[in-house]
Amino acid sequence: MKQLISNLSVTLWDKAVTEADFKLPPPVLLAKFSFLPISSFFPTDTISLSQDRFDHIREEDIKLLLRGFSIGIIGDEDPVQLFEEAIALSKSVLAYSYLGLYYFKIKAYDEAIAVYSTAIEYFKEEPHFYASRCLVYRIMGEDEGAFYDYQIAKRLDFNYHSVLEWQENQAEVSYFEAENLVIQELESTQKDLSMDELNSLGLEYVHCYDYLKAIELYTLAINKNTADDCNLFVFRGSLYLKLTCFELALNDFNRAIELDEHQTAAYIFRAKVFESYRYSEKALRDYAKAEKNDSNSSIVYEERASLFERLGCLPEALSDFDRLVELNPEDFYVYSLRADLKEKLADMHGALIDYSMAIELNPYYSDLYSYRAAIKERLGDSVGAKLDLDKFNELEDE
Repeated sequence: MKQLISNLSVTLWDKAVTEADFKLPPPVLLAKFSFLPISSFFPTDTISLSQDRFDHIREEDIKLLLRGFSIGIIGDEDPVQLFEEAIALSKSVLAYSYLGLYYFKIKAYDEAIAVYSTAIEYFKEEPHFYASRCLVYRIMGEDEGAFYDYQIAKRLDFNYHSVLEWQENQAEVSYFEAENLVIQELESTQKDLSMDELNSLGLEYVHCYDYLKAIELYTLAINKNTADDCNLFVFRGSLYLKLTCFELALNDFNRAIELDEHQTAAYIFRAKVFESYRYSEKALRDYAKAEKNDSNSSIVYEERASLFERLGCLPEALSDFDRLVELNPEDFYVYSLRADLKEKLADMHGALIDYSMAIELNPYYSDLYSYRAAIKERLGDSVGAKLDLDKFNELEDE
């Protein structure tokens, strides 16, 4: 599965695409029809498409976009003029994405950076372009710019954290796999692997950051499994989500839910896809279904609380964090999450109590003292704030 862009071409041309497919909001267009600049996403062989496939498209900017994709992204011709004409006509979000992707493909990194930077000017809230620029900056050795873009992409959509972390670890994959005894044992066998062995091997590849190999294995397991195990679709979909291949992930989560409407994880993951599409109401409905299926699932409350925060629904977020603390009373992290929210709600005393509880549970986590110091300062306790800052510096120096 080292040809994810080939899946995009199937999505675009194995059905009769119409102008309506490209009248969606920018985040949905990017999620459905684009990929980040990562070499392993590209097809190993060029794909040839006849240009008469686009004769039914009447709108010129869309026709230019599709032709440019077919000759430049999955083909070997120069699509720059087509994409630039599409941008001139409508400032298409996909034209910027594809133009940057083409420059990345031919290793014209300065040009790719320029395209992504221009796209950011017009689409400031789209994490796709910050993540794309981050990836190119990394190749160029521009660590400061890459780190800045990573932080923004992660803040706008935390799903991008996973793909950027995965890409950063690709240089170590061979080492991780060579040291993994389960991989060495199962890969050396001469017999066909059972379903359980395929699952185990896939999980080990995930631990080694070889998500593409894991996707191959889960696909093999799905093809071999005549009983249609919904968990296999959840496993593979979760990896597509980690790679920000949102439409492929959505297809798998939909299939898992078709097979088992009580599949809690599928609802949670699908909600995260809907968040990336900015379909907040759909995401909240899926979180509600997940909660109904399993009212003791901590991840439901943590993920939904984060969404409520981004939507500005702070009381609703607090209710979910309260439930999260109730389910995990010995976990320092949940207290720190709730403390941060209480600070936003101007409940400084409540935030102080939660940070203190977090410190009691994990007294060696230096950042907690820094956070509590800021609260104490706002409450007028400058002496207590100094003591916490001193403890923070002490732990940082160790």
